[in-house]
Formats: sequence, C-alpha cells, structure tokens
Amino acid sequence: MKIANILFPTDFSARSLAAREHALYLAEALGASVHLLHAIEPLNYEEVDDEISNFYKTLEAQLKEKMSREKEVFDKRGVGTHTDIIIGPRWKVINNYALEKGIDLIIMGSHGIRTESGEVSVGTTSHKVMFSSPCPVLIVRHS
Repeated sequence: MKIANILFPTDFSARSLAAREHALYLAEALGASVHLLHAIEPLNYEEVDDEISNFYKTLEAQLKEKMSREKEVFDKRGVGTHTDIIIGPRWKVINNYALEKGIDLIIMGSHGIRTESGEVSVGTTSHKVMFSSPCPVLIVRHS
C-alpha cells in the first residue's frame, strides 16, 4: 500500500498543531503530498442575507491568511501541498474531500472524548470522521 496523498484537516488550534507534526513527518518519510483543508461549519439560517454573506467573506479572507501561513510550514520542509477552504458540516466535508481527491490517509487532531469541563463528548468531528472515512485515519490526541 502506498500513501501518496495525506489529508490534514486543520482548525488552526493547538490540537491541530500536534497533528501537523505527524503529517509533516509522514509526508517527508513517504514522499507524500499533503492536502491542507479547513471546513467552515455553516450557520443555521433559513435565508442568507447580505450580513451573513459579508460575514462569510470576512471569515474566508481571515482563514486564507491562516491557511497561507500553514502552507508555509510545509513548503519550508519541502512537502508539496494543496489548500482548500470549504463551507459545510466539518466531518462530511472532510470525508467527501478524501473521497474526491483520492486521499490515502487522514491525519487530524482531537481533544479526546472529554470537554474542557470534563463531560464526555461523543460525536466530535474526529470521531465522526474516524467511523465514516473512506480511508484510514490517524487521530492525534492533544495532551
């Protein structure tokens, strides 16, 4: 089995940073390219007006800047990258992207099954991806 395309979905958080190191290491070791993906969870409004459209445009501009900085980290290490920002339910966006782009491995961060207040939180994005992904998933827990 050859791993040529790695998907690294990021939310730019500390838990994503831990997963990024794994994505970098494996991409370098395997000579794989990395797809950097950020999924914007949509707002639940029945009608999209100018205010919501402007909100998304501003958010997307900010995220493009963050994605550019993320890409630089991979570029400096000589890892080929592709970047995308997609609006949609995160776990569905990640799995659909993996299927459409022929991804061989998804590497993503997770905070575990407990929230900051200590409650059990089953159904997080990483869990949904893990149980429904079209390819293997490496979940990196942030300690």
